[in-house]
Amino acid sequence: MDSDLNALVTAVKGERVIGELSQTFQGVSIDSRTIRPGELFVCIKGDRFDGHAFLNQVAANQAAGVVVSDKEALKSAPLKEKGAFAVAVPDTLRALQALAAYHRSRSSVRVVGVTGTNGKSTTKEMIAGITSTRFNTLKTQGNLNNHIGLPLSLLKLEGSHEVAVLEMGMSAAGEIARLAEIARPQIGVITNISRAHMIDLKSLQDIQAAKGELFRALDESGTAVVNADDPLVRELAQNIRARVLTFGIDQPADIRAQDIQYRGETGFDFKVRTPGGTVPIYLPLLGRFNIYNALAAVAVGHVLGIAPERMNEGIQNLRMLRQRNEVVRHHGIIFLNDTYNANPQSVREAMRTLEQFDASGKKFLVMGDMLELGDETEPAHRQIGAEAAAMPFDGFVCVGESSRIAGESALASGMDAARVALCNQHQEAVDYLAERVAPGDCLLFKGSRGARMERVLEELMKRV
Repeated sequence: MDSDLNALVTAVKGERVIGELSQTFQGVSIDSRTIRPGELFVCIKGDRFDGHAFLNQVAANQAAGVVVSDKEALKSAPLKEKGAFAVAVPDTLRALQALAAYHRSRSSVRVVGVTGTNGKSTTKEMIAGITSTRFNTLKTQGNLNNHIGLPLSLLKLEGSHEVAVLEMGMSAAGEIARLAEIARPQIGVITNISRAHMIDLKSLQDIQAAKGELFRALDESGTAVVNADDPLVRELAQNIRARVLTFGIDQPADIRAQDIQYRGETGFDFKVRTPGGTVPIYLPLLGRFNIYNALAAVAVGHVLGIAPERMNEGIQNLRMLRQRNEVVRHHGIIFLNDTYNANPQSVREAMRTLEQFDASGKKFLVMGDMLELGDETEPAHRQIGAEAAAMPFDGFVCVGESSRIAGESALASGMDAARVALCNQHQEAVDYLAERVAPGDCLLFKGSRGARMERVLEELMKRV
């Protein structure tokens, strides 16, 4: 974002404390360690850091100006001496969001908002891959999908951008509505809806309503991209103002996958029937659920007028995401690294991927706790354990207090005790597996972000 102090004051409804209205800035940052000369620094107050504490460093790095909520902090920083300006506001986070909304309002970019319980990041990458075949595309970097990350993504909009693909995450009601208010999407994608983030959202209906805020934000000129195979998403598409475009495999849909061929660890081949013709797709990812993500991406491409023959090219542009069904080979052992996050539905999908994976040796499911499930924590882990017991796994390694519940449930469901390991710490799981794995074996690692199951994988690779 390139702008001046006058526009900034207007956008954030702030008070000019230092500087002249004609002063300019190029780019916006909230990180004093990486801010570049000429950028605007917004002092965000977080759980661990307060940006006001780093104003001296920001001044030394030649920031163009700062946005603060504590004017007292300005007294000890040499901003005026460095030629920087300062604007005061009641709430710097709201100011960041207001600035992003202002910047968005000046752009003619087509915005695609992507949310859902699972598959948001992968779908975002697939959409961006397809749109990039025709349009200059901005996309959410990494997982910057929340009330801070989305504004920062929007503030990277340049005049040359034609499409912006923005991931929208949430853990409470009203959050997606706020993100949509800032980004003003014309296309909304909800990948799926299942149980997750149940600390503030107490029921599946609460989650459905919170995700549905994206569809409700679309006006008559917008398009809701709807998973026809997910009844909760399908229900959200009723009585909305936007046009509805459906995708699916099992149910009738506008964008539908056919002739699906599993190609082992290299992925899937299938055909997609669209209103504009049939598209052959090669999907270089594990997990049948990723076909749905690809269909959502093709649906967005169709809305934006991208030719069917460009769709497969766009899917091939996909940037593989780390810790999401990532295949790692080490000394003849296959590690499936799906440790980025977990909830009951994503664990089920991961177990199906492991069951389907063609391995000459044994198969181990290495599971960490599923977090943020609230009152559903115990029943969800018990259900996963019972389902694991019914699958042909040679080992079920459970790490953590909640995962122990899953392991005990697997035992109660008839799984051989010799195949179940209940571990309190990462190192216990490493020691257990190091004695049992051999070349040809396949191990799936799955758990919520806070469970840090990648540590088990990393330490095990040092031992085998």
